[in-house]
Amino acid sequence: MRTVGQAGGRADGLSARRAGGQTGRRADGQTGGRAGVRAVRRAGKQAVDRMLTLLPSLLTLKSVIIGAVAGLLGYWLIRRMRYKLPPGPLPIPLIGNLLQLKDCFWHEKFHEWAKKHGPVISVYMGPQRWTILNTIEVVHEALVTKANDFANRPKTPSTDVFTDGGKDIALGEFGPCWRLHRKISSNALRHYMMGEHLELRIHNAVDIVSNVLTKEKEAVDPKKYVDFLVFNIICGFCYGKSYDIDDPEFLWIMNEMDTINKTFGDGMLEDIVPLLQYFPTQSFRKLEKDLDALKMKAGYEKFREHENTFDPDNIRDFTDCLIKARKEAEEEEGGQEVVSNLTETHLVQTLMDIFFAGFDTTRFTTNWVMLHMAAFPEIQAKVHEEIDRVVGKERPPQLADRPRLSYTEAVLHESMRLGTAVPLGLIHTTTCNTTVGGCDVPKGSMVAINHWALHHDPDAWKEPNRFIPERFLNEDGKLGPKPKNWLPFSAGRRVCLGESVAKPELHLVFASLMQKFKVRMPLGIHADLSSSGNSFSGFPKPNNVLFEART
Repeated sequence: MRTVGQAGGRADGLSARRAGGQTGRRADGQTGGRAGVRAVRRAGKQAVDRMLTLLPSLLTLKSVIIGAVAGLLGYWLIRRMRYKLPPGPLPIPLIGNLLQLKDCFWHEKFHEWAKKHGPVISVYMGPQRWTILNTIEVVHEALVTKANDFANRPKTPSTDVFTDGGKDIALGEFGPCWRLHRKISSNALRHYMMGEHLELRIHNAVDIVSNVLTKEKEAVDPKKYVDFLVFNIICGFCYGKSYDIDDPEFLWIMNEMDTINKTFGDGMLEDIVPLLQYFPTQSFRKLEKDLDALKMKAGYEKFREHENTFDPDNIRDFTDCLIKARKEAEEEEGGQEVVSNLTETHLVQTLMDIFFAGFDTTRFTTNWVMLHMAAFPEIQAKVHEEIDRVVGKERPPQLADRPRLSYTEAVLHESMRLGTAVPLGLIHTTTCNTTVGGCDVPKGSMVAINHWALHHDPDAWKEPNRFIPERFLNEDGKLGPKPKNWLPFSAGRRVCLGESVAKPELHLVFASLMQKFKVRMPLGIHADLSSSGNSFSGFPKPNNVLFEART
């Protein structure tokens, strides 16, 4: 997740807050910062109008372009002379390598370029240079050996929109505020998404979706049902709530999330040319509007409902944990510095991180593994045999069964490898001048981890494009040590916060669905196993499959 990811629509969100009597709630800087951008946009347009009237006739557009290109080219040459930057495909001034990345998956193209230029490559997104790491050796050097050097996140117009100015965990700046929210979230995850709590939520969600699926007699796209299942699990953890599959709020949130994923795609032009945030494209304005609406409905409204019913002696869910943390900080002597990092905006952003990051990656992965089972019936039969032998049909699978469901786990791991949920992960930035793979990486550089390349490296995986679960098993048929190139949760300082929860959650969801159903393609139709996503969200193309209840 997955996802790495608002002008006229922003006003709608602000009006809604004022109408709800919430004026002034976000005086912690978010409103002022975003309002400042809009003010600069207006001032910038006025300034441009004035400049156009005063522009000397001799200063032609042609001369401006030539001067800009020459300046950027000179800057690029000086920078390359100063640093031993990674090699890569030749960029075009101003445009960079964007034309070569048109109409393709970036992660696949980066993997192709790495074969020619080496494991560490430079790619220019317009005038902006990215460092791409394509093998496990250089990824380990960056994320583990030099973890602090690569621990930051970029600050761009789109990340500001997603995070209300960097107030979240996933995209927030590496520092005290980030550590505080990560600690609070880790403690809550351990308490509310482990053991019996996790089992109960998954069993309840699987039962609800199973009742719906058993009534489907025709082939259906699993996406709606998987989304519904995972949504109820995450909602139970975050809000203590579950939904029906035709609930208008559930359907609205799903539509907004899919729309945002589609709008964001491989990124915003404003992130490449930051000046455009003052003259935003239609896509950027739509992203702002949709994100504002989603954060209000799934974040601020839920958070305020919990504030109004909060009981310190009855902590119901993750939202209550956040409110409790703030109240405890307020009561502690000298806790004002901590409280300043626990504003409503900070807490809602943390809530959104847990909800949407956990939701997207889990639903993408579950959709992939269900499609893989329909595509490979002989492998599905082995999963059914193991579950029947270890668990039986009288009770649902439990976390305690996981060590004895090695083949089921191996199938899930192989599906996560081939169907990489977040191909380029979340972009890193360097905190200092550093090196990786013998190349210089200046402070503030954008750095992408090509997880897809790690998962398709022929030097690490025999027949990397084939679905072979046995590659994760040892000679005794048990789950072996994790292959070093299997890195769906990343590593280092910014390793996925929910990894310890996601692994047992995904296993229990998959095992529970396999215990109840056989999935298959309609007669005469082959599964399309290609991706329908982008380099930041990897999910399968729509496929209709048949769900047959197992008796």
